[in-house]
Amino acid sequence: MKKKVFVNNLEGYLLILPALVFYSLFILYPLFNVFKSSTFKLNTLSQQGSFIGLLNYSELFKDSIFWRALLNTSLYTVAIIFLINFFAIVFAVIIDRGKIRGNYFLRVMFFIPSILPPVLVGAAFKRIFAPFGALNMILSGIGLSVLKHNWLGEPSWALLAIIITTLWQCAGWNMVIFLARLKEIPRELYEAASIDGASEWGIIRKIKLPLLKEALAILIVLNIIGGFKVFDLVYVMTGGGPAHKTEVLTSLLYYQAFNFHNYGYASSIAVVMLVIMLLFSWLRIKGTLKG
Repeated sequence: MKKKVFVNNLEGYLLILPALVFYSLFILYPLFNVFKSSTFKLNTLSQQGSFIGLLNYSELFKDSIFWRALLNTSLYTVAIIFLINFFAIVFAVIIDRGKIRGNYFLRVMFFIPSILPPVLVGAAFKRIFAPFGALNMILSGIGLSVLKHNWLGEPSWALLAIIITTLWQCAGWNMVIFLARLKEIPRELYEAASIDGASEWGIIRKIKLPLLKEALAILIVLNIIGGFKVFDLVYVMTGGGPAHKTEVLTSLLYYQAFNFHNYGYASSIAVVMLVIMLLFSWLRIKGTLKG
């Protein structure tokens, strides 16, 4: 009996061995290397390095640009969590009603931006938000020239422009997830609620929204990770400027590693990012499990 159990377990381990080897080589080993590199002063240009312990972290927490990047990343992440999921739920509920013409066409149109490359989206919206771009031309055309701005060149507007771009690109993906969850709800629930005298808003508030909580919890975790990993749009649209007002952790990491060749310092930024994402994801998942 014991031999049979051992053979069965061995077969299971052999089946997962290729995936385990792949994961170890391409995930665990690079991750260990990042932790290790963060304790060294490494210059990728001169290929020289020396062990300095936690000095990179000490310098990092004294760096005002790091704190600015952390604040920008946090603001960006919080904004996209609320805005993307709000509009995604609204669009999903509207399309789920099935009472508007062109229902399937709208699904496709909302979803298409999410499959476009972020670099392409960033380049397009950089032109839209340019001083003589489409947005300012539209504002002039409808008599609202007073609202014209150099959207990506003014510190107070640049981050907002990136958030709007992210909203346009990503809301459709979340909408599809919410819509799939809504389609799983038995129609009998709606019929029973209608018989009991529930209004359409009552059905949305009492049935649809509560049943979207699980999907929302998963998407919030994904949005947190995506928010802290944002790079493409920032790099293409503003490069972290003006005056570091759109500098995020990933762009700071990139410039430290590839512009200033300070790989050890860049690795310490990566470690801090990992810890923050794991912490917030754990708190979100723990809260969901308790709920």
